[in-house]
Amino acid sequence: MTDPVLSLRGISKWYGPLQVLKNVSLDVYPGEVVALLGENGAGKSTLSGIIAGSRTPSEGSMTWLGQPYAPATPREAIDKGVVLIHQELQLLPQLSIAENVFIGRWPMKNGVVDRAQMVRRAQDQLARLNLHIPATRTVAGLSTANQQLIEIAKALALNAKLLILDEPTAALGGAETEALFEQVRKLRSQGVGIVYISHRMEEIKRITDRIVVLRDGERVQEF
Repeated sequence: MTDPVLSLRGISKWYGPLQVLKNVSLDVYPGEVVALLGENGAGKSTLSGIIAGSRTPSEGSMTWLGQPYAPATPREAIDKGVVLIHQELQLLPQLSIAENVFIGRWPMKNGVVDRAQMVRRAQDQLARLNLHIPATRTVAGLSTANQQLIEIAKALALNAKLLILDEPTAALGGAETEALFEQVRKLRSQGVGIVYISHRMEEIKRITDRIVVLRDGERVQEF
């Protein structure tokens, strides 16, 4: 059997006297979509933040590709290939798609931004998602679904091996949700591991391989 790309063992988290995660363990495999299902306050966001380096666990350990993994910042997680896509999108609407995809990492040539290379590389990432939009187009005016896919293209440009999608359909309609599901399946076929956070049971039953249920900070069920 393929080894997990990410393993969590005994993860607990306290904020003062309040324990928000209680001995949670989880494996995610390459090319697998794992749902974290739970109501608000179940611990989903805290757990995803620990995986993505924005929070630190109070107890427990993690491994990444079999090696100890303890990111102190989101940048450390990104450098390993772990990218969290927030429910609130992080795009700059006045910039082009290409500029957003490579924000903070624009390719340079002779001391100036190599826009031709940036557009070409961004277009390659859009092609992976079957998104046929010119990378030179500004983000302003794109549908919410397409903006979501631009965020995923940003993650792919970072060589993401694990994507965490936080309530990705919260602002999407039915047709847009179907388009997102199509791309999630495509990424799964490319070997990307995906943690899919939601509280919508019918939705995650359609798109995920396994469902892990959190309640009051505890892992209570898997199916």
